[in-house]
Amino acid sequence: MALPENDLPEVPDGFEIGIAQSDTAVDELVEFNTKVHNRGDAAALRNLINNLPGFSREMNFYIRDTDKDMIVSSLNAIPSTWDYDGVPLKNLELGYVGTLEGYRRRGFMRILYQLFEKHLHDGEYDISTIQGIPYVYRNFGYDFILPLAKTVSIRVDQIPSKDELYPSTVSDVSIREAQESDLDAIMKLYDQQREKFLVTARRSQELWTLQERYKKEYAADFTTLVVATRGTIQGYFRLVSRGDASKPESGATLDVIESSIASFSGVLSTLKFLRTEAISKGLYRITLPGSRLSNLTRLALDMGGEMSRGWKYQIRIPDMLRFLRKIQPVLETRLNGTMFEGLSYTLPLNTYRHCYELEIVGGTIVGITDSGPSEVGEKTDVRAPPMDFVRLVLGDYRIDELSKVNIDFLVSGKVKSLVSTLFPQKESLISFYHC
Repeated sequence: MALPENDLPEVPDGFEIGIAQSDTAVDELVEFNTKVHNRGDAAALRNLINNLPGFSREMNFYIRDTDKDMIVSSLNAIPSTWDYDGVPLKNLELGYVGTLEGYRRRGFMRILYQLFEKHLHDGEYDISTIQGIPYVYRNFGYDFILPLAKTVSIRVDQIPSKDELYPSTVSDVSIREAQESDLDAIMKLYDQQREKFLVTARRSQELWTLQERYKKEYAADFTTLVVATRGTIQGYFRLVSRGDASKPESGATLDVIESSIASFSGVLSTLKFLRTEAISKGLYRITLPGSRLSNLTRLALDMGGEMSRGWKYQIRIPDMLRFLRKIQPVLETRLNGTMFEGLSYTLPLNTYRHCYELEIVGGTIVGITDSGPSEVGEKTDVRAPPMDFVRLVLGDYRIDELSKVNIDFLVSGKVKSLVSTLFPQKESLISFYHC
Protein backbone atom coordinates (compact mmCIF):
# COMPACT_ATOMS: atom_id res chain seq x y z
CA MET A 1 0.00 0.00 0.00
CA ALA A 2 1.84 3.10 -1.20
CA LEU A 3 0.70 6.28 0.53
CA PRO A 4 0.20 9.53 -1.40
CA GLU A 5 2.60 12.31 -0.47
CA ASN A 6 -0.17 14.31 1.22
CA ASP A 7 -0.97 11.33 3.51
CA LEU A 8 2.49 11.42 5.11
CA PRO A 9 2.68 12.90 8.63
CA GLU A 10 4.44 16.20 9.15
CA VAL A 11 8.02 16.19 10.46
CA PRO A 12 10.16 19.04 11.89
CA ASP A 13 12.15 21.30 9.60
CA GLY A 14 15.37 19.68 8.44
CA PHE A 15 13.84 16.20 8.30
CA GLU A 16 11.77 14.23 5.83
CA ILE A 17 9.61 11.14 6.23
CA GLY A 18 9.86 8.34 3.72
CA ILE A 19 8.78 4.85 2.72
CA ALA A 20 11.39 2.37 1.49
CA GLN A 21 10.13 1.85 -2.05
CA SER A 22 13.42 1.79 -3.99
CA ASP A 23 16.48 -0.49 -3.87
CA THR A 24 18.53 2.46 -2.64
CA ALA A 25 16.08 3.17 0.20
CA VAL A 26 16.13 -0.50 1.25
CA ASP A 27 19.95 -0.48 1.27
CA GLU A 28 19.94 2.67 3.42
CA LEU A 29 17.37 1.17 5.79
CA VAL A 30 19.43 -2.00 6.22
CA GLU A 31 22.57 0.04 6.86
CA PHE A 32 20.70 2.14 9.43
CA ASN A 33 19.59 -1.02 11.25
CA THR A 34 23.21 -2.16 11.35
CA LYS A 35 23.98 1.00 13.34
CA VAL A 36 20.97 1.04 15.64
CA HIS A 37 20.62 -2.73 16.18
CA ASN A 38 23.36 -5.00 14.81
CA ARG A 39 24.56 -6.57 11.58
CA GLY A 40 22.68 -9.81 12.17
CA ASP A 41 19.35 -8.02 12.68
CA ALA A 42 19.98 -5.87 9.61
CA ALA A 43 20.65 -8.95 7.45
CA ALA A 44 17.48 -10.56 8.82
CA LEU A 45 15.49 -7.45 7.87
CA ARG A 46 16.79 -7.55 4.30
CA ASN A 47 15.82 -11.21 4.07
CA LEU A 48 12.30 -10.37 5.27
CA ILE A 49 11.88 -7.52 2.79
CA ASN A 50 13.01 -9.76 -0.06
CA ASN A 51 11.15 -12.93 0.87
CA LEU A 52 8.37 -12.71 3.48
CA PRO A 53 4.92 -13.15 1.89
CA GLY A 54 2.74 -10.05 2.32
CA PHE A 55 5.58 -7.85 3.60
CA SER A 56 5.98 -5.17 0.95
CA ARG A 57 8.61 -2.46 0.85
CA GLU A 58 5.87 0.08 1.53
CA MET A 59 5.60 -1.31 5.07
CA ASN A 60 9.04 0.09 6.01
CA PHE A 61 9.06 3.71 7.22
CA TYR A 62 11.87 6.09 8.10
CA ILE A 63 12.78 9.68 8.97
CA ARG A 64 15.83 11.26 7.33
CA ASP A 65 18.03 14.14 8.47
CA THR A 66 18.13 16.12 5.21
CA ASP A 67 21.24 18.13 6.12
CA LYS A 68 23.27 14.98 6.77
CA ASP A 69 21.33 12.93 4.19
CA MET A 70 20.96 9.93 6.49
CA ILE A 71 18.17 7.90 8.07
CA VAL A 72 17.92 8.61 11.80
CA SER A 73 14.75 6.73 12.82
CA SER A 74 12.69 3.85 11.41
CA LEU A 75 10.15 1.14 12.09
CA ASN A 76 8.16 -1.30 10.01
CA ALA A 77 4.87 -3.20 9.89
CA ILE A 78 5.36 -6.97 9.54
CA PRO A 79 2.24 -9.06 8.78
CA SER A 80 1.68 -12.62 9.98
CA THR A 81 -1.15 -14.95 10.95
CA TRP A 82 -1.67 -16.04 14.53
CA ASP A 83 -4.40 -18.29 15.87
CA TYR A 84 -6.94 -18.14 18.71
CA ASP A 85 -8.26 -21.62 19.46
CA GLY A 86 -8.66 -22.42 15.77
CA VAL A 87 -9.64 -18.92 14.60
CA PRO A 88 -7.01 -17.22 12.38
CA LEU A 89 -5.90 -13.79 13.59
CA LYS A 90 -4.33 -11.16 11.37
CA ASN A 91 -1.31 -9.85 13.26
CA LEU A 92 0.68 -6.73 12.40
CA GLU A 93 3.99 -6.67 14.25
CA LEU A 94 5.65 -3.39 15.13
CA GLY A 95 9.19 -4.35 14.18
CA TYR A 96 12.74 -3.07 13.98
CA VAL A 97 11.97 0.11 15.89
CA GLY A 98 15.03 2.29 16.32
CA THR A 99 16.35 5.84 16.51
CA LEU A 100 19.98 6.96 16.52
CA GLU A 101 21.01 8.06 19.99
CA GLY A 102 21.50 11.73 19.16
CA TYR A 103 17.97 11.97 17.72
CA ARG A 104 15.94 10.37 20.50
CA ARG A 105 13.19 12.07 22.50
CA ARG A 106 12.10 14.19 19.55
CA GLY A 107 8.86 12.31 18.92
CA PHE A 108 10.08 10.55 15.77
CA MET A 109 8.64 7.20 16.76
CA ARG A 110 5.26 8.77 17.44
CA ILE A 111 5.35 10.32 13.96
CA LEU A 112 6.29 7.03 12.28
CA TYR A 113 3.67 5.16 14.29
CA GLN A 114 0.99 7.15 12.45
CA LEU A 115 1.97 5.26 9.28
CA PHE A 116 1.89 1.96 11.17
CA GLU A 117 -1.53 2.83 12.58
CA LYS A 118 -2.88 3.46 9.08
CA HIS A 119 -1.78 0.00 7.94
CA LEU A 120 -3.21 -1.50 11.13
CA HIS A 121 -6.68 -0.06 10.60
CA ASP A 122 -6.86 -0.12 6.81
CA GLY A 123 -5.81 -3.78 6.84
CA GLU A 124 -8.36 -4.63 9.58
CA TYR A 125 -5.75 -6.47 11.64
CA ASP A 126 -7.06 -8.32 14.68
CA ILE A 127 -4.00 -7.84 16.88
CA SER A 128 -0.71 -6.00 16.90
CA THR A 129 2.40 -7.27 18.67
CA ILE A 130 5.91 -6.17 19.50
CA GLN A 131 8.94 -7.82 21.05
CA GLY A 132 10.24 -4.68 22.67
CA ILE A 133 11.80 -2.89 25.60
CA PRO A 134 9.79 -2.27 28.79
CA TYR A 135 7.17 0.42 29.30
CA VAL A 136 7.69 2.58 26.18
CA TYR A 137 5.00 0.92 24.09
CA ARG A 138 2.33 1.40 26.73
CA ASN A 139 2.17 4.91 25.26
CA PHE A 140 0.78 3.32 22.09
CA GLY A 141 -1.73 0.99 23.74
CA TYR A 142 0.43 -2.13 24.15
CA ASP A 143 0.98 -4.17 27.29
CA PHE A 144 2.86 -7.33 28.30
CA ILE A 145 0.45 -10.23 27.96
CA LEU A 146 1.51 -13.45 26.18
CA PRO A 147 4.64 -15.54 26.93
CA LEU A 148 7.82 -14.89 24.94
CA ALA A 149 11.25 -16.53 25.31
CA LYS A 150 10.10 -18.66 28.23
CA THR A 151 12.37 -21.69 28.36
CA VAL A 152 13.37 -24.70 30.40
CA SER A 153 17.10 -25.11 30.97
CA ILE A 154 18.73 -28.46 31.67
CA ARG A 155 22.41 -29.34 32.16
CA VAL A 156 23.88 -32.17 30.10
CA ASP A 157 24.82 -34.05 33.28
CA GLN A 158 21.12 -34.21 34.24
CA ILE A 159 20.35 -36.33 31.16
CA PRO A 160 21.23 -40.06 31.53
CA SER A 161 24.32 -41.02 29.56
CA LYS A 162 24.35 -44.83 29.61
CA ASP A 163 22.34 -46.78 27.04
CA GLU A 164 21.18 -49.29 29.65
CA LEU A 165 19.34 -46.52 31.49
CA TYR A 166 16.96 -46.09 28.52
CA PRO A 167 14.09 -48.41 27.51
CA SER A 168 14.97 -50.88 24.77
CA THR A 169 12.50 -49.17 22.41
CA VAL A 170 14.86 -46.18 22.21
CA SER A 171 17.06 -48.27 19.92
CA ASP A 172 14.23 -48.28 17.35
CA VAL A 173 14.37 -44.48 17.10
CA SER A 174 16.51 -42.59 14.61
CA ILE A 175 17.16 -38.85 14.40
CA ARG A 176 18.24 -37.22 11.16
CA GLU A 177 18.17 -33.87 9.41
CA ALA A 178 14.84 -33.12 7.75
CA GLN A 179 14.40 -33.41 4.00
CA GLU A 180 11.96 -31.64 1.71
CA SER A 181 9.85 -34.80 1.50
CA ASP A 182 9.33 -34.67 5.30
CA LEU A 183 7.59 -31.30 5.25
CA ASP A 184 3.98 -32.56 5.21
CA ALA A 185 4.62 -34.75 8.27
CA ILE A 186 6.38 -31.91 10.10
CA MET A 187 3.57 -29.46 9.36
CA LYS A 188 1.02 -31.94 10.73
CA LEU A 189 3.05 -32.42 13.92
CA TYR A 190 3.35 -28.65 14.38
CA ASP A 191 -0.42 -28.18 14.03
CA GLN A 192 -1.09 -31.06 16.46
CA GLN A 193 1.13 -29.30 18.99
CA ARG A 194 -0.65 -25.97 18.40
CA GLU A 195 -4.00 -27.53 19.30
CA LYS A 196 -2.85 -27.78 22.94
CA PHE A 197 -2.58 -24.00 23.27
CA LEU A 198 -4.85 -20.96 23.07
CA VAL A 199 -2.78 -18.48 21.05
CA THR A 200 -0.23 -19.76 18.56
CA ALA A 201 1.44 -18.74 15.30
CA ARG A 202 0.06 -20.24 12.10
CA ARG A 203 2.35 -21.14 9.21
CA SER A 204 1.33 -21.57 5.62
CA GLN A 205 3.06 -24.17 3.45
CA GLU A 206 4.71 -21.26 1.64
CA LEU A 207 6.19 -19.97 4.91
CA TRP A 208 7.31 -23.47 5.95
CA THR A 209 9.06 -23.88 2.61
CA LEU A 210 10.81 -20.52 2.97
CA GLN A 211 11.89 -21.34 6.51
CA GLU A 212 13.40 -24.63 5.40
CA ARG A 213 15.16 -22.87 2.53
CA TYR A 214 16.78 -20.12 4.61
CA LYS A 215 16.86 -21.85 8.03
CA LYS A 216 16.88 -18.61 10.00
CA GLU A 217 15.37 -17.82 13.40
CA TYR A 218 15.84 -14.07 12.97
CA ALA A 219 19.67 -13.78 12.78
CA ALA A 220 20.39 -17.30 14.10
CA ASP A 221 20.83 -20.40 11.94
CA PHE A 222 18.68 -23.41 12.81
CA THR A 223 18.61 -27.06 11.80
CA THR A 224 15.37 -29.05 11.54
CA LEU A 225 15.62 -32.69 12.61
CA VAL A 226 13.03 -35.46 12.45
CA VAL A 227 12.50 -38.23 14.99
CA ALA A 228 11.51 -41.53 13.35
CA THR A 229 10.58 -44.93 14.75
CA ARG A 230 11.43 -47.69 12.29
CA GLY A 231 11.26 -45.16 9.50
CA THR A 232 7.95 -43.52 10.49
CA ILE A 233 8.24 -39.87 11.56
CA GLN A 234 6.98 -39.44 15.14
CA GLY A 235 8.32 -35.97 15.83
CA TYR A 236 10.59 -33.11 14.87
CA PHE A 237 12.56 -30.32 16.52
CA ARG A 238 14.55 -27.27 15.48
CA LEU A 239 17.98 -26.65 16.93
CA VAL A 240 20.11 -23.50 17.34
CA SER A 241 23.60 -23.15 18.86
CA ARG A 242 24.02 -19.81 20.64
CA GLY A 243 27.03 -18.07 22.08
CA ASP A 244 30.71 -18.95 22.05
CA ALA A 245 31.48 -22.32 23.65
CA SER A 246 35.09 -21.19 24.25
CA LYS A 247 33.82 -18.41 26.51
CA PRO A 248 31.76 -19.87 29.39
CA GLU A 249 30.75 -16.38 30.47
CA SER A 250 28.91 -15.91 27.15
CA GLY A 251 26.15 -18.23 28.36
CA ALA A 252 26.49 -20.47 25.32
CA THR A 253 23.64 -22.96 24.96
CA LEU A 254 22.14 -25.52 22.62
CA ASP A 255 18.56 -24.37 22.09
CA VAL A 256 15.54 -26.32 20.92
CA ILE A 257 13.39 -23.47 19.58
CA GLU A 258 10.35 -25.67 18.87
CA SER A 259 9.44 -29.34 19.04
CA SER A 260 6.56 -31.75 18.60
CA ILE A 261 7.39 -35.34 19.51
CA ALA A 262 4.58 -37.82 20.04
CA SER A 263 6.19 -40.88 21.67
CA PHE A 264 7.96 -41.45 24.99
CA SER A 265 10.79 -43.29 23.24
CA GLY A 266 11.11 -40.43 20.76
CA VAL A 267 11.40 -37.88 23.56
CA LEU A 268 14.02 -39.93 25.43
CA SER A 269 15.99 -40.44 22.22
CA THR A 270 15.89 -36.71 21.55
CA LEU A 271 17.17 -35.84 25.02
CA LYS A 272 19.96 -38.39 24.59
CA PHE A 273 20.78 -36.91 21.17
CA LEU A 274 20.82 -33.37 22.60
CA ARG A 275 23.20 -34.43 25.35
CA THR A 276 25.64 -35.91 22.85
CA GLU A 277 25.31 -32.95 20.48
CA ALA A 278 25.87 -30.39 23.23
CA ILE A 279 28.98 -32.13 24.55
CA SER A 280 30.41 -32.41 21.03
CA LYS A 281 30.09 -28.62 20.69
CA GLY A 282 31.55 -27.92 24.12
CA LEU A 283 28.15 -26.80 25.43
CA TYR A 284 26.84 -27.86 28.82
CA ARG A 285 23.40 -26.34 28.93
CA ILE A 286 20.36 -27.08 26.77
CA THR A 287 17.21 -24.97 26.58
CA LEU A 288 13.76 -26.13 25.51
CA PRO A 289 10.36 -24.46 24.90
CA GLY A 290 8.94 -23.33 28.25
CA SER A 291 5.74 -25.34 28.54
CA ARG A 292 4.85 -28.58 30.30
CA LEU A 293 2.45 -29.26 27.43
CA SER A 294 5.54 -29.99 25.33
CA ASN A 295 6.45 -33.65 25.84
CA LEU A 296 10.17 -32.89 25.48
CA THR A 297 10.04 -30.12 28.06
CA ARG A 298 7.95 -32.19 30.47
CA LEU A 299 10.57 -34.94 30.66
CA ALA A 300 13.38 -32.40 30.95
CA LEU A 301 11.61 -30.87 33.96
CA ASP A 302 11.22 -34.33 35.46
CA MET A 303 14.99 -34.78 35.11
CA GLY A 304 15.68 -31.58 37.04
CA GLY A 305 15.38 -28.86 34.41
CA GLU A 306 14.36 -25.38 35.53
CA MET A 307 11.69 -23.14 34.04
CA SER A 308 12.68 -19.53 33.36
CA ARG A 309 10.41 -16.56 33.92
CA GLY A 310 10.91 -15.49 30.32
CA TRP A 311 9.59 -12.30 28.76
CA LYS A 312 6.25 -11.40 27.20
CA TYR A 313 4.90 -10.20 23.91
CA GLN A 314 3.43 -6.73 24.09
CA ILE A 315 -0.07 -6.94 22.65
CA ARG A 316 -2.64 -4.49 21.39
CA ILE A 317 -6.13 -5.34 20.12
CA PRO A 318 -7.05 -2.31 17.97
CA ASP A 319 -10.78 -3.10 17.72
CA MET A 320 -12.10 -5.26 20.56
CA LEU A 321 -15.64 -5.40 19.16
CA ARG A 322 -14.36 -6.83 15.88
CA PHE A 323 -12.11 -9.23 17.80
CA LEU A 324 -14.97 -10.55 19.95
CA ARG A 325 -17.14 -11.03 16.88
CA LYS A 326 -14.33 -12.93 15.19
CA ILE A 327 -13.87 -15.36 18.08
CA GLN A 328 -17.66 -15.68 18.59
CA PRO A 329 -17.72 -19.31 17.33
CA VAL A 330 -15.11 -20.25 19.94
CA LEU A 331 -17.11 -18.56 22.72
CA GLU A 332 -20.25 -20.46 21.70
CA THR A 333 -18.38 -23.77 21.64
CA ARG A 334 -17.15 -23.16 25.19
CA LEU A 335 -20.76 -23.08 26.43
CA ASN A 336 -21.51 -26.52 24.97
CA GLY A 337 -21.62 -29.34 27.49
CA THR A 338 -21.64 -26.95 30.46
CA MET A 339 -24.43 -25.76 32.73
CA PHE A 340 -24.68 -22.74 30.42
CA GLU A 341 -25.71 -24.79 27.40
CA GLY A 342 -29.12 -23.44 26.34
CA LEU A 343 -28.65 -20.23 28.36
CA SER A 344 -30.48 -17.05 27.37
CA TYR A 345 -28.83 -13.98 28.88
CA THR A 346 -27.27 -10.67 27.85
CA LEU A 347 -23.82 -10.42 29.41
CA PRO A 348 -22.31 -6.92 29.65
CA LEU A 349 -18.51 -6.78 29.47
CA ASN A 350 -17.75 -3.29 30.68
CA THR A 351 -14.25 -1.87 30.11
CA TYR A 352 -15.26 1.58 31.40
CA ARG A 353 -14.56 3.04 27.93
CA HIS A 354 -16.80 0.52 26.15
CA CYS A 355 -19.49 -1.94 27.13
CA TYR A 356 -19.55 -5.05 24.93
CA GLU A 357 -22.83 -6.90 25.27
CA LEU A 358 -23.00 -10.60 24.43
CA GLU A 359 -26.59 -11.51 23.61
CA ILE A 360 -26.95 -15.23 24.28
CA VAL A 361 -30.18 -16.98 23.20
CA GLY A 362 -30.57 -20.70 23.79
CA GLY A 363 -26.81 -21.11 24.16
CA THR A 364 -26.12 -19.31 20.89
CA ILE A 365 -24.49 -15.88 20.77
CA VAL A 366 -26.80 -14.04 18.40
CA GLY A 367 -25.08 -10.68 18.61
CA ILE A 368 -22.20 -8.72 20.13
CA THR A 369 -22.62 -4.95 20.34
CA ASP A 370 -20.88 -1.98 21.93
CA SER A 371 -23.26 0.21 23.94
CA GLY A 372 -20.54 2.74 24.79
CA PRO A 373 -19.10 3.94 28.12
CA SER A 374 -20.97 2.80 31.21
CA GLU A 375 -19.51 3.44 34.65
CA VAL A 376 -22.65 2.96 36.73
CA GLY A 377 -26.11 1.49 36.39
CA GLU A 378 -27.19 -1.98 35.41
CA LYS A 379 -24.24 -2.91 33.18
CA THR A 380 -21.86 -3.78 35.99
CA ASP A 381 -21.76 -7.60 35.92
CA VAL A 382 -18.22 -7.37 34.57
CA ARG A 383 -16.06 -4.29 34.93
CA ALA A 384 -12.48 -4.49 33.71
CA PRO A 385 -9.83 -1.92 32.81
CA PRO A 386 -9.20 -2.22 29.05
CA MET A 387 -5.82 -3.99 29.14
CA ASP A 388 -6.94 -6.34 31.91
CA PHE A 389 -9.88 -7.29 29.72
CA VAL A 390 -7.38 -8.16 26.96
CA ARG A 391 -5.51 -10.33 29.49
CA LEU A 392 -8.77 -12.12 30.30
CA VAL A 393 -9.76 -12.66 26.67
CA LEU A 394 -6.30 -13.98 25.75
CA GLY A 395 -6.40 -16.49 28.61
CA ASP A 396 -3.26 -15.21 30.29
CA TYR A 397 -4.83 -14.79 33.75
CA ARG A 398 -7.76 -16.04 35.82
CA ILE A 399 -10.44 -13.70 37.13
CA ASP A 400 -9.17 -13.99 40.71
CA GLU A 401 -5.61 -13.09 39.65
CA LEU A 402 -6.78 -9.99 37.82
CA SER A 403 -9.06 -8.93 40.69
CA LYS A 404 -6.21 -9.31 43.16
CA VAL A 405 -3.90 -7.05 41.14
CA ASN A 406 -6.48 -4.39 40.23
CA ILE A 407 -9.31 -3.54 42.60
CA ASP A 408 -11.31 -2.07 39.70
CA PHE A 409 -11.43 -5.46 37.96
CA LEU A 410 -14.86 -6.50 39.23
CA VAL A 411 -16.93 -9.56 38.33
CA SER A 412 -20.30 -10.25 39.94
CA GLY A 413 -20.63 -13.61 41.65
CA LYS A 414 -23.71 -14.48 39.63
CA VAL A 415 -21.77 -14.39 36.33
CA LYS A 416 -18.28 -15.34 37.49
CA SER A 417 -18.56 -18.97 36.36
CA LEU A 418 -20.10 -17.88 33.05
CA VAL A 419 -17.25 -15.46 32.39
CA SER A 420 -14.68 -18.11 33.36
CA THR A 421 -16.34 -20.52 30.93
CA LEU A 422 -16.30 -18.01 28.09
CA PHE A 423 -12.75 -16.84 28.83
CA PRO A 424 -10.86 -19.66 30.58
CA GLN A 425 -7.22 -19.39 31.49
CA LYS A 426 -5.31 -21.38 28.89
CA GLU A 427 -1.65 -21.51 28.06
CA SER A 428 -0.28 -19.99 24.86
CA LEU A 429 2.94 -20.93 23.08
CA ILE A 430 3.97 -18.82 20.12
CA SER A 431 6.78 -20.15 17.91
CA PHE A 432 7.03 -16.89 16.01
CA TYR A 433 9.75 -16.03 13.55
CA HIS A 434 9.59 -15.50 9.83
CA CYS A 435 12.11 -16.72 7.27
